[in-house]
Amino acid sequence: MDTQTDIVRAMRGASPALELHLGRSIFATGGQLSGVVLFRMAKPTNIRSLVVSVAGCEAVVGTSFARSAHKPISFFQRDVLLSGRDRPRFRPELISRFWNEFLGRDNGRLLSAGEHMYPFSILLPASLPPTYQGISGRIDYTLTARIEFPLGYSMQVSKAIPVAYVPRSQKSRPVSMSYPSSDGALPPGSISINVELLQRCVELGQRITGRFVIANPRRVEIKEIVASLENCEWVRGDTQKETGRSVAQSMVIEPEDPVAGFIEGRFELRVPENAVPTVEGAAISVMWFLKLYLNSPHPMEFKAPITVYMPQ
Repeated sequence: MDTQTDIVRAMRGASPALELHLGRSIFATGGQLSGVVLFRMAKPTNIRSLVVSVAGCEAVVGTSFARSAHKPISFFQRDVLLSGRDRPRFRPELISRFWNEFLGRDNGRLLSAGEHMYPFSILLPASLPPTYQGISGRIDYTLTARIEFPLGYSMQVSKAIPVAYVPRSQKSRPVSMSYPSSDGALPPGSISINVELLQRCVELGQRITGRFVIANPRRVEIKEIVASLENCEWVRGDTQKETGRSVAQSMVIEPEDPVAGFIEGRFELRVPENAVPTVEGAAISVMWFLKLYLNSPHPMEFKAPITVYMPQ
């Protein structure tokens, strides 16, 4: 069927159809959400408007009955008018338009029978959180195309849109990790660590590598250093509650001289492919840390945040 007439013949007797076709399977924050809206009909039809919109919702579960009972909170909404006129914002305008349509004075825009394609592109701000499904709840995005006909009739189609957070590129630089011991047995300046990372942002399934230098001026015995990748999930509300914590991977480094003034080492840790990426939502947070644990007479733990993101 190469002509518009052939398409109309094939559609004769069929109901109008509205479809969404996307350019990609995963979209990135800071990029464009693009695709095409396709509207098929067997006979000429008047429409009032065609709008495509994307909405982001966050739902928190598992913290309390009251919070779990709440409906998802919309934190992002973006509408694009593809055809027709914007919906009136005030009640008198709505009433006036309804009566004009009822009396036949305004029938909207007439579309011919066949297929009508409407490309669209919507910017996803770089600050949006990624799609998330975990023990703290969910963050999801929905794309909707909606056609309104005269006299209030409408039809719509929706799709869930996976959104991945893509961080800005960062230059490699030393990462300072200095924390005093928890019991105060060692003064804050007794031991310090400098860590150099090739990158502070890593994709799911990839490895993060680096080297460390421990300054140990008092020559405290350090039997081993444990490098690990850990993540924790938080829910923020009236109070902050940790909902989960896990170690993705760890490795043990044994220094050649446990009492040396300077101890150097390297590490390589892999982020699991099925892990949850970094999330910074309105109530849900997933944070990742690189941690170095020093097994000494007074154990010390050093940490620095990193960003884990979903590949596109």
